[in-house]
Amino acid sequence: MDPPSSIVPILDIRQEKVQLSLQNEIRDMLSVRDRECMQVPWELFWDAKGLQIFEQMTYLDDYYPTKTELAILDGFADQLACTFQEGSILVELGSGNLRKVDILLRAIDRTGKKNIRYFALDLDHAELVRSLAKLPAYKNVSCSGLWGSYEDGFRWLNGLEKRQDPVILLSLGSSVGNFPRANAITFMRNVSQTLHPELADAFLIAFDHCGNPSKVWKAYHDSNGVHEGFVLNGLRHSNSIMGYELFDLEAWRYVGEFDHQDSCYRSFCEAIKDTSVGGHTFRVGERIKVGLNIKYPKKEAQGLFDQVGLKEAARWENTTQDY
Repeated sequence: MDPPSSIVPILDIRQEKVQLSLQNEIRDMLSVRDRECMQVPWELFWDAKGLQIFEQMTYLDDYYPTKTELAILDGFADQLACTFQEGSILVELGSGNLRKVDILLRAIDRTGKKNIRYFALDLDHAELVRSLAKLPAYKNVSCSGLWGSYEDGFRWLNGLEKRQDPVILLSLGSSVGNFPRANAITFMRNVSQTLHPELADAFLIAFDHCGNPSKVWKAYHDSNGVHEGFVLNGLRHSNSIMGYELFDLEAWRYVGEFDHQDSCYRSFCEAIKDTSVGGHTFRVGERIKVGLNIKYPKKEAQGLFDQVGLKEAARWENTTQDY
């Protein structure tokens, strides 16, 4: 059944139906022989409920990433807006609740630049409808949704025939830190191959450089259990996608740890009783990987650009220069 139409146009750019794609991801997870290498696919955490729980997380006192980016945008949005040309096409990769990009779109609107087109790309149709409906009516910026994955978004952009207008890709929320390092290079390479410098294309990306273990730990461990709810919802979504109880939701709890050597925070589900997942037995205390948040040192972030042929044109930072 097709989703209901919305006032803001949403383009279905999916090459593969989401449920079938996620089922294949789960089967790939279950095919791993070594339990310690198993990881719940990250896409499973971003259904409508997961996006709503994550939105709650962004309002928590200790969840510094969103607060820091909002502060940076509040301080520099007008400078950023001046870098965009009339007719620019802005595509936000993994758009979420649009609180941050609204600050930027308002600033662009104030410049009076005409025919700015903003596209929010996300995996869940219902959340695209909900989040886009919250945006105000801008005078010079039109808003649309793109329903699909990052790969679908790159494919859609590369399929725009005889494009002459500049494309600005937006990756807010330090989302690149959620990829394993090898996958981050693939993501950045896809960005590089999509952009055309001769058209004044650009990439606005957020990097979290925070290396304070206590600050990072608090960001992902709230007393109300919001982050745990987000993680466990990923297991619930897995069950829904597969159509049977793959995960016993009563058998798992959320745990995490900061890895100093790799400068990252790792999230796990830990078995609180013996349980089975697709034929793999987990004893009490054994874990399955569910998430990764790399806090890129500045030199390593610059190295990502260098590896894929991107050049830094400008930088906007918080006062402590760790974001």
